[in-house]
Amino acid sequence: MSRNHSTELEPLVSVFEHLSDKPRGAEALERLRRIASIVKPLMRQRNWVVGTLAEFYPTEANLLGLNINRGQKICVRLRYPGDERQFLPLENVVDTMLHELAHNVIGPHNRDFHALWDKLRDEHEALVRKGYTGEGFLGRGNRLGGSRRIPLSEVKRQARAAAERRKALSAGSGQKLGGSGIMRGQDARAVIAAAAEKRIKIERGCASSTERGRQIARDEAAKKDKVVRTTVDHEDEDEAALMQAYIELIQEDEKAQLGDLYVAPSQSNPAGSKGSTAAVIAYHQQ
Repeated sequence: MSRNHSTELEPLVSVFEHLSDKPRGAEALERLRRIASIVKPLMRQRNWVVGTLAEFYPTEANLLGLNINRGQKICVRLRYPGDERQFLPLENVVDTMLHELAHNVIGPHNRDFHALWDKLRDEHEALVRKGYTGEGFLGRGNRLGGSRRIPLSEVKRQARAAAERRKALSAGSGQKLGGSGIMRGQDARAVIAAAAEKRIKIERGCASSTERGRQIARDEAAKKDKVVRTTVDHEDEDEAALMQAYIELIQEDEKAQLGDLYVAPSQSNPAGSKGSTAAVIAYHQQ
């Protein structure tokens, strides 16, 4: 979903749902919150919102994610098939989330969809390299007197300082911190093949715009007694400012790389320099 006008206090994800009949429910909710926090800067750039971010556990072992009604609800698999006590690696679920977010504006897995998914992945990796791994960098305890907001200039200064520290730590390591860079001694072809296999697995694990996905959507609507709903009243203003600061940092880098060819992501052109507004318009006219 998208909205015409966003404010700092309106939640980007309004509701979290985790399964009440599965173990480690508190951890499942925390993972949903963390996943949302990680992708919020990408959503804010594009004025996207998600009504409900939900855990699901379909019987098909390959299914990983589902976008219902263009972001009204996004379902992600948190747990391993066959072992509901064990959680999938967070980074894998984040990649699924990025895939499903792309379905907010483009339905089929076509060239425009993949351009948008690639753009979201690139931005996510750029944020991780800058040191952004979710909310909590500032924290409520940093408010002067418990109520005053930190000036935006100070938020930007702290974000830039964190990014510089992150850059110094990764310098010469041959690895993208938080990403999937090629380390010294690794077989580059094997790393690339593994990344391609992961991409294919996520795409095949997407139930969006399929008959099975429509059936799951109907099942989701009927299982209210099997989920725990957690409602979000508003976004924290300091954390929203932090997100904006990191958005500006990655935009600066991309502008430096592309020069006059740079196009900032927006609601009408979510893939930015990689995208086309025509695909988004056509999808919303369906």
